[in-house]
Amino acid sequence: MGAWEEMKYGPLGEAVDKARDFSEGDPVGIYAAALSMWSAALAGSVVQPNGRPVVVWTAMVGRSKVGRKGFALATAQAAVGPSISKFLVGRTRKGITSGPALVTTLFEVVQETLVAEGGMDGRIMVIEDEWASTLRRANRDVSYHDQLIHAWDGSPLVNTIKGKKGRREEERVENPLLGFHGHIQPARWHRLIRPDDALGGVYNRILPVLVERQKNLPTGMSNPLSNVKESAALTRAYKWARAEPRVMQFSAAAAERHDNYRAELEDQLDELPETLSCLIERADEHVLRIACVLTAAERKAVVGVKAWEAARAFVDYSMASVRRLASEAETVGRRQAKPLPDVIRETLQRYGGEATSSVLLRAIGARANAAGIKAAVAEMDDVEMEVERTGQRGGPKINYRLVGPKPVEVGQPEPAPLPLVEVAVEPKRELATAAVERSEPVVVRVIESVIEPKPVKTKKVKKKAGKSKKAVASKPRLSVVAGSPEPGRPETKPTAARKASPKPPAPAQTLANPFLALL
Repeated sequence: MGAWEEMKYGPLGEAVDKARDFSEGDPVGIYAAALSMWSAALAGSVVQPNGRPVVVWTAMVGRSKVGRKGFALATAQAAVGPSISKFLVGRTRKGITSGPALVTTLFEVVQETLVAEGGMDGRIMVIEDEWASTLRRANRDVSYHDQLIHAWDGSPLVNTIKGKKGRREEERVENPLLGFHGHIQPARWHRLIRPDDALGGVYNRILPVLVERQKNLPTGMSNPLSNVKESAALTRAYKWARAEPRVMQFSAAAAERHDNYRAELEDQLDELPETLSCLIERADEHVLRIACVLTAAERKAVVGVKAWEAARAFVDYSMASVRRLASEAETVGRRQAKPLPDVIRETLQRYGGEATSSVLLRAIGARANAAGIKAAVAEMDDVEMEVERTGQRGGPKINYRLVGPKPVEVGQPEPAPLPLVEVAVEPKRELATAAVERSEPVVVRVIESVIEPKPVKTKKVKKKAGKSKKAVASKPRLSVVAGSPEPGRPETKPTAARKASPKPPAPAQTLANPFLALL
Protein backbone atom coordinates (compact mmCIF):
# COMPACT_ATOMS: atom_id res chain seq x y z
CA MET A 1 0.00 0.00 0.00
CA GLY A 2 3.05 2.26 0.26
CA ALA A 3 3.31 2.66 -3.53
CA TRP A 4 -0.34 3.67 -3.75
CA GLU A 5 0.03 6.33 -1.08
CA GLU A 6 3.00 7.84 -2.92
CA MET A 7 1.23 8.11 -6.30
CA LYS A 8 -2.19 9.21 -5.02
CA TYR A 9 -2.67 12.93 -5.63
CA GLY A 10 -5.39 15.56 -5.93
CA PRO A 11 -9.09 15.09 -6.75
CA LEU A 12 -8.37 12.19 -9.10
CA GLY A 13 -6.42 10.31 -6.44
CA GLU A 14 -9.11 11.01 -3.85
CA ALA A 15 -11.87 9.73 -6.15
CA VAL A 16 -10.01 6.46 -6.71
CA ASP A 17 -9.14 6.11 -3.02
CA LYS A 18 -12.81 6.38 -2.02
CA ALA A 19 -13.97 3.99 -4.72
CA ARG A 20 -11.48 1.25 -3.86
CA ASP A 21 -13.29 0.59 -0.58
CA PHE A 22 -16.08 -0.99 -2.68
CA SER A 23 -13.81 -2.89 -5.06
CA GLU A 24 -11.68 -6.00 -5.13
CA GLY A 25 -9.45 -4.46 -7.81
CA ASP A 26 -5.88 -3.34 -7.29
CA PRO A 27 -5.83 0.41 -6.46
CA VAL A 28 -2.92 0.93 -8.87
CA GLY A 29 -4.96 -0.73 -11.62
CA ILE A 30 -7.97 1.46 -10.81
CA TYR A 31 -5.72 4.51 -10.91
CA ALA A 32 -4.21 3.45 -14.25
CA ALA A 33 -7.63 3.13 -15.90
CA ALA A 34 -8.78 6.42 -14.35
CA LEU A 35 -5.69 8.24 -15.65
CA SER A 36 -6.33 6.96 -19.19
CA MET A 37 -9.99 7.97 -19.24
CA TRP A 38 -9.42 11.34 -17.52
CA SER A 39 -6.52 12.28 -19.81
CA ALA A 40 -8.49 11.27 -22.94
CA ALA A 41 -11.35 13.50 -21.82
CA LEU A 42 -8.92 16.42 -21.47
CA ALA A 43 -7.26 15.77 -24.85
CA GLY A 44 -7.36 18.74 -27.16
CA SER A 45 -8.00 21.22 -24.35
CA VAL A 46 -5.01 20.57 -22.08
CA VAL A 47 -1.52 20.29 -23.56
CA GLN A 48 2.05 20.14 -22.28
CA PRO A 49 4.24 23.25 -22.26
CA ASN A 50 5.69 22.17 -25.62
CA GLY A 51 2.23 21.69 -27.13
CA ARG A 52 2.32 17.89 -27.15
CA PRO A 53 -0.72 15.88 -25.98
CA VAL A 54 -1.29 14.83 -22.38
CA VAL A 55 -3.01 11.49 -23.09
CA VAL A 56 -1.79 8.70 -20.80
CA TRP A 57 -2.00 5.17 -22.20
CA THR A 58 -2.05 2.34 -19.66
CA ALA A 59 -2.45 -1.43 -19.54
CA MET A 60 -3.31 -3.71 -16.65
CA VAL A 61 -1.28 -6.93 -16.69
CA GLY A 62 -2.64 -9.63 -14.41
CA ARG A 63 -3.76 -13.24 -14.36
CA SER A 64 -7.35 -14.07 -15.16
CA LYS A 65 -9.64 -13.75 -12.13
CA VAL A 66 -6.71 -13.30 -9.75
CA GLY A 67 -5.84 -9.93 -11.27
CA ARG A 68 -9.41 -8.55 -11.00
CA LYS A 69 -8.71 -6.38 -14.06
CA GLY A 70 -12.37 -6.11 -15.02
CA PHE A 71 -13.37 -5.15 -11.48
CA ALA A 72 -10.67 -2.48 -11.41
CA LEU A 73 -11.85 -1.01 -14.73
CA ALA A 74 -15.47 -0.93 -13.57
CA THR A 75 -14.36 0.81 -10.38
CA ALA A 76 -12.48 3.47 -12.36
CA GLN A 77 -15.53 4.03 -14.55
CA ALA A 78 -17.68 4.44 -11.45
CA ALA A 79 -15.21 6.91 -9.92
CA VAL A 80 -14.50 9.05 -12.99
CA GLY A 81 -17.36 8.26 -15.34
CA PRO A 82 -20.06 10.53 -13.84
CA SER A 83 -17.81 13.57 -14.29
CA ILE A 84 -17.09 12.81 -17.96
CA SER A 85 -20.14 10.69 -18.73
CA LYS A 86 -21.03 12.30 -22.06
CA PHE A 87 -17.54 11.69 -23.38
CA LEU A 88 -17.32 8.04 -22.29
CA VAL A 89 -20.80 7.09 -23.49
CA GLY A 90 -20.43 8.48 -26.99
CA ARG A 91 -16.69 8.07 -27.65
CA THR A 92 -15.67 4.66 -26.30
CA ARG A 93 -14.43 2.19 -28.92
CA LYS A 94 -12.86 -1.28 -29.00
CA GLY A 95 -11.67 -3.96 -31.42
CA ILE A 96 -9.49 -1.77 -33.66
CA THR A 97 -7.06 -4.24 -35.23
CA SER A 98 -5.32 -2.39 -38.06
CA GLY A 99 -3.75 0.94 -38.88
CA PRO A 100 -6.33 1.85 -41.55
CA ALA A 101 -9.18 1.00 -39.16
CA LEU A 102 -7.68 3.28 -36.51
CA VAL A 103 -7.37 6.21 -38.93
CA THR A 104 -10.88 5.66 -40.28
CA THR A 105 -12.35 5.59 -36.77
CA LEU A 106 -10.73 8.89 -35.83
CA PHE A 107 -11.60 10.44 -39.20
CA GLU A 108 -15.29 9.54 -38.94
CA VAL A 109 -15.54 11.02 -35.44
CA VAL A 110 -14.03 14.27 -36.71
CA GLN A 111 -16.45 14.38 -39.64
CA GLU A 112 -19.46 13.78 -37.39
CA THR A 113 -18.60 16.81 -35.23
CA LEU A 114 -17.81 19.32 -37.98
CA VAL A 115 -21.28 20.85 -37.67
CA ALA A 116 -21.76 20.12 -33.97
CA GLU A 117 -22.61 22.95 -31.61
CA GLY A 118 -19.38 22.65 -29.69
CA GLY A 119 -17.25 22.52 -32.83
CA MET A 120 -14.96 19.83 -34.18
CA ASP A 121 -14.12 17.17 -31.59
CA GLY A 122 -12.05 14.13 -32.56
CA ARG A 123 -11.61 12.56 -29.11
CA ILE A 124 -12.12 8.81 -28.67
CA MET A 125 -11.31 6.39 -25.85
CA VAL A 126 -10.25 2.86 -26.86
CA ILE A 127 -10.74 0.28 -24.10
CA GLU A 128 -9.48 -3.21 -24.99
CA ASP A 129 -10.51 -5.43 -22.11
CA GLU A 130 -9.33 -8.41 -24.21
CA TRP A 131 -6.21 -6.81 -25.62
CA ALA A 132 -4.60 -10.16 -26.42
CA SER A 133 -7.28 -10.97 -29.00
CA THR A 134 -6.81 -7.58 -30.60
CA LEU A 135 -3.02 -7.94 -30.70
CA ARG A 136 -3.19 -11.32 -32.44
CA ARG A 137 -4.92 -9.73 -35.41
CA ALA A 138 -3.19 -6.34 -35.19
CA ASN A 139 0.28 -7.92 -35.29
CA ARG A 140 -0.45 -9.03 -38.86
CA ASP A 141 -0.86 -5.43 -40.01
CA VAL A 142 2.39 -3.62 -40.76
CA SER A 143 0.94 -0.15 -40.18
CA TYR A 144 -0.91 -0.69 -36.90
CA HIS A 145 1.98 0.06 -34.57
CA ASP A 146 3.20 3.01 -36.64
CA GLN A 147 -0.22 4.66 -36.53
CA LEU A 148 -0.36 4.17 -32.76
CA ILE A 149 3.00 5.92 -32.45
CA HIS A 150 1.80 8.88 -34.51
CA ALA A 151 -1.43 9.13 -32.52
CA TRP A 152 0.41 9.22 -29.16
CA ASP A 153 2.78 11.86 -30.50
CA GLY A 154 -0.10 13.94 -31.84
CA SER A 155 1.22 13.73 -35.42
CA PRO A 156 -1.16 13.70 -38.42
CA LEU A 157 -2.59 10.35 -39.50
CA VAL A 158 -3.24 9.59 -43.16
CA ASN A 159 -5.08 6.71 -44.77
CA THR A 160 -5.78 6.22 -48.50
CA ILE A 161 -9.02 4.51 -49.48
CA LYS A 162 -10.89 3.76 -52.69
CA GLY A 163 -13.73 6.24 -53.06
CA LYS A 164 -16.56 6.62 -55.51
CA LYS A 165 -15.98 5.56 -59.11
CA GLY A 166 -12.75 3.87 -58.05
CA ARG A 167 -10.96 7.10 -57.25
CA ARG A 168 -8.44 7.07 -54.45
CA GLU A 169 -9.35 9.35 -51.58
CA GLU A 170 -7.42 10.43 -48.52
CA GLU A 171 -8.58 10.26 -44.91
CA ARG A 172 -6.49 12.70 -42.91
CA VAL A 173 -6.58 13.45 -39.18
CA GLU A 174 -4.46 16.48 -38.39
CA ASN A 175 -4.71 16.31 -34.61
CA PRO A 176 -5.48 12.78 -33.39
CA LEU A 177 -6.97 12.70 -29.88
CA LEU A 178 -6.75 9.07 -28.84
CA GLY A 179 -7.00 7.55 -25.39
CA PHE A 180 -6.10 3.91 -24.74
CA HIS A 181 -6.41 1.34 -21.97
CA GLY A 182 -5.96 -2.43 -22.26
CA HIS A 183 -6.00 -5.68 -20.27
CA ILE A 184 -3.72 -8.66 -20.84
CA GLN A 185 -2.38 -11.69 -18.99
CA PRO A 186 1.38 -11.94 -18.24
CA ALA A 187 1.82 -15.12 -20.31
CA ARG A 188 0.18 -13.50 -23.32
CA TRP A 189 2.25 -10.37 -22.84
CA HIS A 190 5.36 -12.52 -23.28
CA ARG A 191 4.04 -14.04 -26.53
CA LEU A 192 2.30 -11.08 -28.18
CA ILE A 193 4.55 -8.14 -27.30
CA ARG A 194 7.04 -8.84 -30.04
CA PRO A 195 10.64 -7.63 -29.54
CA ASP A 196 10.80 -6.03 -32.98
CA ASP A 197 7.70 -3.92 -32.30
CA ALA A 198 9.06 -2.99 -28.88
CA LEU A 199 12.30 -1.81 -30.46
CA GLY A 200 10.19 0.32 -32.80
CA GLY A 201 8.93 2.28 -29.81
CA VAL A 202 5.20 1.56 -29.70
CA TYR A 203 5.20 -0.16 -26.29
CA ASN A 204 7.26 2.45 -24.48
CA ARG A 205 4.28 4.74 -25.07
CA ILE A 206 2.07 2.46 -22.95
CA LEU A 207 2.46 2.19 -19.18
CA PRO A 208 1.84 -1.42 -18.05
CA VAL A 209 1.12 -2.11 -14.37
CA LEU A 210 1.06 -5.52 -12.73
CA VAL A 211 -2.15 -5.97 -10.74
CA GLU A 212 -3.68 -8.49 -8.39
CA ARG A 213 -6.76 -8.82 -6.21
CA GLN A 214 -6.85 -6.34 -3.34
CA LYS A 215 -9.39 -8.16 -1.17
CA ASN A 216 -12.52 -10.31 -1.26
CA LEU A 217 -15.80 -8.50 -0.68
CA PRO A 218 -18.60 -10.26 1.23
CA THR A 219 -20.70 -12.50 -0.99
CA GLY A 220 -23.92 -10.94 0.25
CA MET A 221 -22.80 -7.45 -0.83
CA SER A 222 -24.81 -6.82 -4.01
CA ASN A 223 -23.63 -4.26 -6.58
CA PRO A 224 -20.94 -2.73 -4.38
CA LEU A 225 -19.96 -0.10 -6.95
CA SER A 226 -23.37 1.53 -6.63
CA ASN A 227 -22.01 3.06 -3.42
CA VAL A 228 -19.37 5.04 -5.35
CA LYS A 229 -20.38 8.69 -5.51
CA GLU A 230 -19.63 11.26 -8.20
CA SER A 231 -16.64 13.48 -7.52
CA ALA A 232 -17.84 17.08 -7.55
CA ALA A 233 -14.22 18.28 -7.75
CA LEU A 234 -13.61 16.28 -10.96
CA THR A 235 -16.86 17.53 -12.48
CA ARG A 236 -15.83 21.14 -11.91
CA ALA A 237 -12.29 20.43 -13.17
CA TYR A 238 -13.63 18.91 -16.38
CA LYS A 239 -15.76 21.98 -17.09
CA TRP A 240 -12.74 24.19 -16.33
CA ALA A 241 -10.50 22.26 -18.72
CA ARG A 242 -13.03 22.28 -21.56
CA ALA A 243 -13.91 25.93 -21.21
CA GLU A 244 -10.78 27.11 -23.03
CA PRO A 245 -7.38 25.76 -24.14
CA ARG A 246 -5.03 25.16 -21.22
CA VAL A 247 -1.28 25.17 -21.80
CA MET A 248 0.30 23.68 -18.70
CA GLN A 249 3.50 25.09 -17.16
CA PHE A 250 5.96 23.76 -14.57
CA SER A 251 7.16 25.59 -11.53
CA ALA A 252 10.89 26.22 -11.31
CA ALA A 253 11.30 23.58 -8.61
CA ALA A 254 9.29 20.99 -10.54
CA ALA A 255 11.22 21.74 -13.72
CA GLU A 256 14.54 21.28 -11.89
CA ARG A 257 13.37 17.96 -10.45
CA HIS A 258 12.42 16.82 -13.92
CA ASP A 259 15.75 17.80 -15.46
CA ASN A 260 17.61 15.81 -12.81
CA TYR A 261 15.31 12.85 -13.31
CA ARG A 262 15.85 12.87 -17.06
CA ALA A 263 19.62 12.87 -16.61
CA GLU A 264 19.38 9.90 -14.20
CA LEU A 265 17.13 8.04 -16.62
CA GLU A 266 19.54 8.45 -19.52
CA ASP A 267 22.39 7.10 -17.38
CA GLN A 268 20.28 4.04 -16.55
CA LEU A 269 19.34 3.47 -20.17
CA ASP A 270 23.02 3.40 -21.16
CA GLU A 271 23.62 0.46 -18.80
CA LEU A 272 20.56 -1.59 -19.81
CA PRO A 273 20.28 -3.97 -22.78
CA GLU A 274 18.33 -2.48 -25.68
CA THR A 275 15.59 -5.09 -25.37
CA LEU A 276 14.75 -3.62 -21.96
CA SER A 277 15.67 0.02 -22.40
CA CYS A 278 13.36 0.31 -25.41
CA LEU A 279 10.39 -0.30 -23.10
CA ILE A 280 11.19 2.45 -20.57
CA GLU A 281 13.01 5.13 -22.54
CA ARG A 282 9.97 7.47 -22.58
CA ALA A 283 9.50 7.44 -18.82
CA ASP A 284 10.38 11.14 -18.56
CA GLU A 285 7.57 12.23 -20.87
CA HIS A 286 5.13 9.94 -19.06
CA VAL A 287 5.94 11.82 -15.87
CA LEU A 288 5.23 15.13 -17.58
CA ARG A 289 1.88 13.97 -18.94
CA ILE A 290 0.63 12.50 -15.67
CA ALA A 291 1.73 15.57 -13.72
CA CYS A 292 -0.22 17.76 -16.15
CA VAL A 293 -3.50 15.81 -15.89
CA LEU A 294 -3.25 15.55 -12.09
CA THR A 295 -2.73 19.31 -11.87
CA ALA A 296 -5.60 19.97 -14.29
CA ALA A 297 -7.85 18.01 -11.93
CA GLU A 298 -7.10 20.73 -9.39
CA ARG A 299 -8.08 23.39 -11.95
CA LYS A 300 -4.53 24.68 -12.02
CA ALA A 301 -2.25 25.37 -14.97
CA VAL A 302 1.08 25.28 -13.11
CA VAL A 303 2.50 21.91 -12.09
CA GLY A 304 4.07 21.85 -8.64
CA VAL A 305 6.60 19.55 -7.03
CA LYS A 306 4.02 17.36 -5.25
CA ALA A 307 2.13 16.65 -8.45
CA TRP A 308 5.39 15.83 -10.19
CA GLU A 309 6.49 13.49 -7.36
CA ALA A 310 3.15 11.65 -7.49
CA ALA A 311 3.46 11.27 -11.26
CA ARG A 312 6.97 9.89 -10.90
CA ALA A 313 5.80 7.37 -8.28
CA PHE A 314 3.26 5.94 -10.75
CA VAL A 315 5.80 5.80 -13.57
CA ASP A 316 8.37 4.13 -11.29
CA TYR A 317 5.79 1.47 -10.42
CA SER A 318 5.16 0.88 -14.14
CA MET A 319 8.89 0.67 -14.90
CA ALA A 320 9.27 -1.91 -12.12
CA SER A 321 6.44 -3.88 -13.72
CA VAL A 322 8.22 -3.75 -17.08
CA ARG A 323 11.45 -5.06 -15.56
CA ARG A 324 9.61 -7.91 -13.89
CA LEU A 325 7.75 -8.81 -17.09
CA ALA A 326 11.00 -8.75 -19.06
CA SER A 327 12.70 -10.99 -16.49
CA GLU A 328 9.81 -13.48 -16.55
CA ALA A 329 9.80 -13.50 -20.35
CA GLU A 330 13.51 -14.32 -20.39
CA THR A 331 13.01 -17.14 -17.89
CA VAL A 332 10.07 -18.57 -19.83
CA GLY A 333 12.04 -18.35 -23.07
CA ARG A 334 14.97 -20.31 -21.61
CA ARG A 335 12.66 -22.93 -20.15
CA GLN A 336 10.61 -23.48 -23.28
CA ALA A 337 13.38 -23.31 -25.88
CA LYS A 338 13.76 -26.63 -27.73
CA PRO A 339 16.94 -27.91 -29.33
CA LEU A 340 17.17 -27.12 -33.02
CA PRO A 341 17.11 -30.80 -34.12
CA ASP A 342 13.80 -31.30 -32.28
CA VAL A 343 12.33 -28.25 -33.98
CA ILE A 344 13.46 -29.57 -37.38
CA ARG A 345 11.87 -32.99 -36.74
CA GLU A 346 8.58 -31.47 -35.59
CA THR A 347 8.45 -29.20 -38.63
CA LEU A 348 9.09 -32.07 -41.03
CA GLN A 349 6.40 -34.14 -39.33
CA ARG A 350 3.89 -31.31 -39.78
CA TYR A 351 4.68 -31.22 -43.49
CA GLY A 352 4.33 -34.96 -44.04
CA GLY A 353 7.97 -35.90 -43.52
CA GLU A 354 9.50 -33.68 -46.21
CA ALA A 355 10.01 -29.94 -46.64
CA THR A 356 12.19 -27.53 -48.57
CA SER A 357 14.84 -25.35 -47.00
CA SER A 358 12.60 -22.28 -47.41
CA VAL A 359 9.75 -23.91 -45.49
CA LEU A 360 12.08 -24.89 -42.65
CA LEU A 361 13.52 -21.39 -42.42
CA ARG A 362 10.05 -19.83 -42.13
CA ALA A 363 9.00 -22.33 -39.46
CA ILE A 364 12.18 -22.01 -37.39
CA GLY A 365 12.31 -18.23 -37.61
CA ALA A 366 15.25 -16.56 -35.91
CA ARG A 367 16.52 -19.79 -34.35
CA ALA A 368 18.88 -20.57 -37.24
CA ASN A 369 19.81 -19.65 -40.80
CA ALA A 370 20.26 -21.96 -43.78
CA ALA A 371 23.84 -22.84 -42.79
CA GLY A 372 22.71 -23.62 -39.24
CA ILE A 373 20.03 -26.01 -40.51
CA LYS A 374 22.56 -27.80 -42.71
CA ALA A 375 24.96 -28.19 -39.80
CA ALA A 376 22.21 -29.56 -37.55
CA VAL A 377 20.96 -32.02 -40.17
CA ALA A 378 24.51 -33.28 -40.73
CA GLU A 379 24.48 -34.55 -37.13
CA MET A 380 21.01 -36.14 -37.36
CA ASP A 381 20.64 -39.81 -38.32
CA ASP A 382 16.92 -39.58 -39.10
CA VAL A 383 16.98 -36.58 -41.46
CA GLU A 384 18.66 -36.40 -44.84
CA MET A 385 19.35 -33.51 -47.19
CA GLU A 386 18.95 -33.69 -50.95
CA VAL A 387 20.23 -31.05 -53.38
CA GLU A 388 18.12 -30.86 -56.53
CA ARG A 389 19.59 -28.95 -59.45
CA THR A 390 16.76 -27.74 -61.65
CA GLY A 391 18.91 -26.17 -64.33
CA GLN A 392 17.06 -22.90 -63.94
CA ARG A 393 18.28 -19.58 -62.62
CA GLY A 394 19.12 -19.34 -58.97
CA GLY A 395 20.64 -21.81 -56.59
CA PRO A 396 19.74 -25.48 -56.33
CA LYS A 397 16.61 -26.62 -54.51
CA ILE A 398 17.39 -28.15 -51.12
CA ASN A 399 14.96 -30.70 -49.65
CA TYR A 400 14.98 -32.25 -46.21
CA ARG A 401 13.16 -35.46 -45.37
CA LEU A 402 12.73 -37.80 -42.45
CA VAL A 403 14.26 -41.26 -42.92
CA GLY A 404 14.15 -44.31 -40.72
CA PRO A 405 17.33 -45.11 -38.79
CA LYS A 406 19.33 -48.07 -40.09
CA PRO A 407 18.78 -51.17 -37.91
CA VAL A 408 21.95 -52.43 -36.26
CA GLU A 409 21.99 -55.52 -34.06
CA VAL A 410 22.91 -54.93 -30.48
CA GLY A 411 26.49 -55.83 -29.78
CA GLN A 412 27.37 -56.22 -33.47
CA PRO A 413 29.51 -53.62 -35.23
CA GLU A 414 27.89 -51.92 -38.17
CA PRO A 415 29.14 -53.61 -41.37
CA ALA A 416 31.16 -51.58 -43.80
CA PRO A 417 29.31 -50.78 -47.02
CA LEU A 418 30.04 -53.06 -49.96
CA PRO A 419 31.34 -51.60 -53.23
CA LEU A 420 28.55 -50.09 -55.30
CA VAL A 421 29.15 -52.23 -58.38
CA GLU A 422 26.36 -53.74 -60.41
CA VAL A 423 26.83 -56.40 -63.08
CA ALA A 424 24.01 -57.57 -65.32
CA VAL A 425 24.72 -61.23 -66.12
CA GLU A 426 23.20 -63.09 -69.00
CA PRO A 427 23.06 -66.85 -68.76
CA LYS A 428 26.44 -67.26 -70.40
CA ARG A 429 29.24 -69.28 -69.03
CA GLU A 430 32.05 -66.76 -69.32
CA LEU A 431 30.21 -63.89 -67.52
CA ALA A 432 28.92 -66.07 -64.75
CA THR A 433 32.31 -67.62 -64.24
CA ALA A 434 33.93 -64.18 -64.07
CA ALA A 435 31.48 -63.11 -61.39
CA VAL A 436 32.04 -66.21 -59.33
CA GLU A 437 35.78 -65.71 -59.41
CA ARG A 438 35.41 -62.24 -57.73
CA SER A 439 36.97 -62.23 -54.30
CA GLU A 440 34.37 -59.75 -52.96
CA PRO A 441 31.10 -60.97 -51.49
CA VAL A 442 28.18 -60.52 -53.85
CA VAL A 443 24.43 -60.60 -53.57
CA VAL A 444 22.50 -62.52 -56.15
CA ARG A 445 19.08 -61.14 -56.91
CA VAL A 446 16.73 -62.95 -59.27
CA ILE A 447 14.47 -60.66 -61.30
CA GLU A 448 11.52 -62.62 -62.55
CA SER A 449 10.22 -61.66 -65.95
CA VAL A 450 6.91 -59.83 -65.79
CA ILE A 451 6.37 -60.19 -69.55
CA GLU A 452 4.45 -63.25 -70.60
CA PRO A 453 6.72 -65.18 -72.98
CA LYS A 454 5.41 -65.59 -76.48
CA PRO A 455 4.73 -69.12 -77.57
CA VAL A 456 7.79 -70.58 -79.25
CA LYS A 457 7.30 -72.20 -82.58
CA THR A 458 9.16 -75.51 -82.81
CA LYS A 459 10.45 -76.98 -86.00
CA LYS A 460 9.20 -80.34 -87.01
CA VAL A 461 12.03 -82.80 -86.97
CA LYS A 462 12.18 -86.47 -87.50
CA LYS A 463 11.84 -88.61 -84.44
CA LYS A 464 14.97 -90.44 -83.56
CA ALA A 465 15.13 -93.21 -81.00
CA GLY A 466 12.12 -91.97 -79.07
CA LYS A 467 13.64 -88.57 -78.52
CA SER A 468 11.86 -85.28 -79.32
CA LYS A 469 12.97 -81.69 -79.26
CA LYS A 470 11.05 -79.41 -76.92
CA ALA A 471 10.89 -75.66 -76.67
CA VAL A 472 13.23 -74.32 -74.09
CA ALA A 473 11.42 -71.96 -71.69
CA SER A 474 12.89 -68.53 -71.25
CA LYS A 475 15.03 -68.25 -68.19
CA PRO A 476 14.78 -65.41 -65.73
CA ARG A 477 17.41 -62.75 -65.92
CA LEU A 478 19.91 -62.44 -63.11
CA SER A 479 21.27 -59.23 -61.63
CA VAL A 480 24.40 -59.55 -59.56
CA VAL A 481 25.10 -56.57 -57.33
CA ALA A 482 27.89 -56.00 -54.90
CA GLY A 483 26.10 -54.60 -51.86
CA SER A 484 22.53 -53.41 -51.62
CA PRO A 485 20.99 -51.57 -54.58
CA GLU A 486 21.06 -47.78 -54.44
CA PRO A 487 17.84 -46.29 -53.04
CA GLY A 488 15.70 -44.87 -55.79
CA ARG A 489 17.68 -46.50 -58.63
CA PRO A 490 15.39 -48.30 -61.05
CA GLU A 491 15.95 -52.00 -61.48
CA THR A 492 17.09 -53.40 -64.83
CA LYS A 493 14.11 -54.24 -67.00
CA PRO A 494 13.85 -57.89 -67.96
CA THR A 495 14.50 -58.80 -71.60
CA ALA A 496 12.04 -60.61 -73.77
CA ALA A 497 12.11 -64.39 -73.77
CA ARG A 498 14.75 -65.87 -75.99
CA LYS A 499 13.79 -68.17 -78.79
CA ALA A 500 14.41 -71.82 -78.18
CA SER A 501 17.64 -73.22 -79.47
CA PRO A 502 17.33 -76.06 -81.94
CA LYS A 503 19.34 -78.13 -79.56
CA PRO A 504 18.88 -77.99 -75.79
CA PRO A 505 22.06 -77.21 -73.86
CA ALA A 506 23.96 -80.13 -72.63
CA PRO A 507 23.36 -81.06 -68.97
CA ALA A 508 27.02 -80.67 -68.19
CA GLN A 509 27.04 -77.06 -69.38
CA THR A 510 23.94 -76.23 -67.39
CA LEU A 511 25.40 -77.56 -64.16
CA ALA A 512 28.65 -75.76 -64.83
CA ASN A 513 26.86 -72.41 -64.55
CA PRO A 514 26.47 -71.76 -60.77
CA PHE A 515 23.82 -69.11 -61.28
CA LEU A 516 21.53 -71.45 -63.14
CA ALA A 517 21.82 -73.85 -60.26
CA LEU A 518 20.13 -71.29 -58.03
CA LEU A 519 16.94 -71.28 -60.07
